[in-house]
Amino acid sequence: MLVPMAKVEVIGPKNLFFDVLSLLHEEGTLHIEDLSKKIDKGEVPLRPMEVVAEQEREKQRMEELLIRLRSILKALHLPDEEIDPAERDKMYVELWNKDSKDLSREVADVIEQVEERTANLAQTQASMEAEIALLSRYEPILQKIQPLAKQIVTTGTYDSVALLVERRYKAALEDLKRELDKITDSQCEIVSTDVDEETTAVIVVFPKRASEAVHKFLAMENVNQVRLPSEFQDMPFDVAYDRLRERRALLPKQLEEVREGLHEMSRKWYTRLITIRDVLTDKIDELSAIPKFGQTEFAFVITGWIPVDQVKALERSMMEHFGPDVIVEQLAIDEHEYKETPVAQRNPKWAAPFEPLMGYLMGGKPQYGTIDPTIVFALSYPLIFGMIVGDIGYGAIMLAIILWMRFKFRDKPGVQLATSILGPAATSAILFGFFYGEFFGGVLWQAGWIKTFEVFGFTIPYNREHEVMPLIGMAIGLGVLQILFGLILGVVNAIRTKHMKHAYVKGGLAGFIVGAIVLVAAGQLLSSGMQPVGQMIGALIMLAGVFAAIAFGNIMGFVETLETVSNIASYIRIMAVGLSDAIFSSAINELGKSMPLPVTIIVLVLMHGLHLILAAFTPTIHALRLNFLEFFGKFYEATKNEYKPFQKTGGEKSA
Repeated sequence: MLVPMAKVEVIGPKNLFFDVLSLLHEEGTLHIEDLSKKIDKGEVPLRPMEVVAEQEREKQRMEELLIRLRSILKALHLPDEEIDPAERDKMYVELWNKDSKDLSREVADVIEQVEERTANLAQTQASMEAEIALLSRYEPILQKIQPLAKQIVTTGTYDSVALLVERRYKAALEDLKRELDKITDSQCEIVSTDVDEETTAVIVVFPKRASEAVHKFLAMENVNQVRLPSEFQDMPFDVAYDRLRERRALLPKQLEEVREGLHEMSRKWYTRLITIRDVLTDKIDELSAIPKFGQTEFAFVITGWIPVDQVKALERSMMEHFGPDVIVEQLAIDEHEYKETPVAQRNPKWAAPFEPLMGYLMGGKPQYGTIDPTIVFALSYPLIFGMIVGDIGYGAIMLAIILWMRFKFRDKPGVQLATSILGPAATSAILFGFFYGEFFGGVLWQAGWIKTFEVFGFTIPYNREHEVMPLIGMAIGLGVLQILFGLILGVVNAIRTKHMKHAYVKGGLAGFIVGAIVLVAAGQLLSSGMQPVGQMIGALIMLAGVFAAIAFGNIMGFVETLETVSNIASYIRIMAVGLSDAIFSSAINELGKSMPLPVTIIVLVLMHGLHLILAAFTPTIHALRLNFLEFFGKFYEATKNEYKPFQKTGGEKSA
């Protein structure tokens, strides 16, 4: 559900402005409204608050220090468990209470002590890591080349180059020799040897006077030359190989010493540095917020948004600190302000993970004043997923993988979010697997292990491979109920936001569906004598609904009527995709029967493994589509205004 928001106005004498601003920052509950925009448009009789020159200089100085500080922090790291929260909070308060000049001096002093040492260590670490990667690439090349190089003795008037050639192109060496003879006046020698099954090593010896021409020719021919790092280029290949191995053996120890140096710097400075970062960030935020407020000759005006249940706490805090000098007034909100009202959501723990996915796919959180469908989505997505997959075996493997990922990656918020969404879906697949009697397809049915029973004339478990019509009925029935519910929510949202024309159109479409339900129900449930009456009532409700939709929506009302029918028909995909998956699973099992046992096991594992991937991906796409396009499209209105309170990043409240 959406958290009820209140719009408040804080007014007080100018001499208390910075104390009030600091308290609001400390409380961390007020979402600040930028009054400067309304002031510029002449909507409010105020002047914007101004940042004096000294404050602007302080802000610029702190921003420069913050940039340098963040650069240092990129090179340092300390696990969260090694950071003492109490020490960090104490340090934060100590730094926060310093005036701007003293704070800047202390921060500059800390940076001077840490910056150069950290930068040198970080640069050395990066260079060593790059060198290790480079040498590890060249070592196997030289290992192939150097035995051949030992066979070649060159004088000061000759030069050599090493090449690596794929063995399938070895015959081309004769053509290469002819071309190089033309360049070197037949003073070129080529020696080659097969290094392994795929590679031939080649050494080309030629006069130094022809060196430029030879290298140019080889470059034009895109021949794979062995180009060593600069420090090894003037060495014979066998010597370079020995030096390279020595260097590779030495580098890891040196790199470990550098890393230990960085870790020691982290242990000594990291807590203080991140605390300074938080203090600077918060100080800059306060100064940046000043132009968003208004003023008269003697008073300041701050407006913003706060959850209704926190208004009293804000009023008490202001009274305790400033008495009657500062007034907190709650302003009335009408539907015209819903679009600019910041939105906060508060849903049950099991449904909350669906909030970010819904906001991302719908382009924002639900607009204030409308209905938050998070709980409905948290129920309908697993339901549709389970209806499609409906297999105990597949669902159990999915759930096992999800639980493993959840415990394996506890410190990964993205993994935790994804598993919170997929876990209920996999559980639903297992439950529907019992309903369909499927375990990696129709194995249980084929083995005769399924015992059925009747519930109100319906056979359970239900074999969807043999009887398709009930599955079609369930899919369309779900579509009717969900689309009808979406239209009802659309009516409620339209009434709340005072868009009555939309309310009448949505209501007409809902009436159209209700009439269709009455029409079908009359034909199925009423006696033969009452059927015509019930069906006529249903038809009249349908016609009235279509008339209302067209009357208030014009041509779009007619289009939306057709779209509603199409949306309901889209739910048939639940039957189509689910049935095709079930048939495919059974086909895999039939394929395995005709093969020897070892081959059968391999085929079943591979094919069911492939199908498991499809069974996880495809139903997810269709479940999301039916929710976000067909269902949410009937009522959802998105907003970009999220509740972002003016609060500190550090200190006791953020600990």
